[in-house]
Amino acid sequence: MTLLPSSFGKLNDLNEGNVNNLNMNENFMVLYNARNYINNHCHLLSFSQNYDICGVGHEGTNHPAMWAHYADNSNGICIVIDKEVFVKKNIKILDANFYKFEDIVYDKFNALDDVAINYNAETPEEFIMNNWKGLFFLKHYDWRNEHEHRLFIMNYNGKLNIDGCIKYIVLGRKVFLNESRIKIIMDMIVNPNFGCYRKFIPHSFATISYNKNGYSTLGIAYKILQVVRKNLSDVRYVNYNCWLKEEQRYEDIP
Repeated sequence: MTLLPSSFGKLNDLNEGNVNNLNMNENFMVLYNARNYINNHCHLLSFSQNYDICGVGHEGTNHPAMWAHYADNSNGICIVIDKEVFVKKNIKILDANFYKFEDIVYDKFNALDDVAINYNAETPEEFIMNNWKGLFFLKHYDWRNEHEHRLFIMNYNGKLNIDGCIKYIVLGRKVFLNESRIKIIMDMIVNPNFGCYRKFIPHSFATISYNKNGYSTLGIAYKILQVVRKNLSDVRYVNYNCWLKEEQRYEDIP
């Protein structure tokens, strides 16, 4: 029930946060040390988001290329986060550190014009705080279809809590079609040793439905209930089923 921000040394676009694109002569020592500072002290979380194509709204889960590249060709999942709840949940950590949570801007160059850089800084940290938008929220136009919304944070390399921040979980189509893999997921939800114990109900899950318009989400509560009720010989599923009926007001399905 946590997310671990990534370091800039692990990004797939090598030009992000690349201070070597800048005029090193303007403030050589600060820029020279900024590269290591970025790799060691700066972290990020990247989210896709709902987007618009020719006036038609699309869900952030409606990204065929993302399912192929980031979800192991639809063998993975997509976790849909409520941003406002997520920020409130982690506000003590965020307020204690320099952070920004904004859209990525896409351009044909993912480096600022030199005139847009504020070189007046005594430390790498100050330089980054003066130039965060151009350094970390500008990407090459080739990435535009990701519709990225990014959390950037400095001097914090711990985890961020998503307990209570999840709207729903979308299972990749290849997961949805494999009941044994659904059971693996349910085994975590009915096991008190896991952080997601009883955190999700069948309506917390969806899968992707694909058609001529791309992908969209499709509720799969019935499938999850089938998995639960096929395994009532296991006391964990019996207890979970009782919890669903008594506290979540689920009714038996013939």
